[in-house]
Amino acid sequence: MTYFFSPSTGGFYTRESHGNAVPADAVKVSVKRHAALMKAQMAGARIEPDAKGRPQVRRPAAADLRAALARGIAREARRRILAISPEWRQMNDIRQPSDAGAARFAAIDAIRSASDRIEAALTDIADADLDQFQISENPSWPEVQP
Repeated sequence: MTYFFSPSTGGFYTRESHGNAVPADAVKVSVKRHAALMKAQMAGARIEPDAKGRPQVRRPAAADLRAALARGIAREARRRILAISPEWRQMNDIRQPSDAGAARFAAIDAIRSASDRIEAALTDIADADLDQFQISENPSWPEVQP
């Protein structure tokens, strides 16, 4: 698959998804480069065109990057919690306690504790290493889910 980046829209396109609707100013981007750009963006960086219209990573200030990472940790925790027990099930577990519900709440509590530990670890990371900080792959997340 070939990706294209349009400096005028700031977006990525593929012929498979967009057909002939790829903007005329779009430049080719390799799969590997696209993956690296997406990873940087998920870590809080911005993707902007350089002077030749090619996508480049613009790193935010360290404080902004830490804040973006903290938001990413919260999103990952929510995703993991909802995978264990959607909100409707949590409400049912509160209204009608059971052993299965208690196990789900214990798993949710473990995720919340891990989220707190992961976010606290951000303070110990050097500014230059923030773009390498792992969120979803962080080993502090609990592995066992009911």
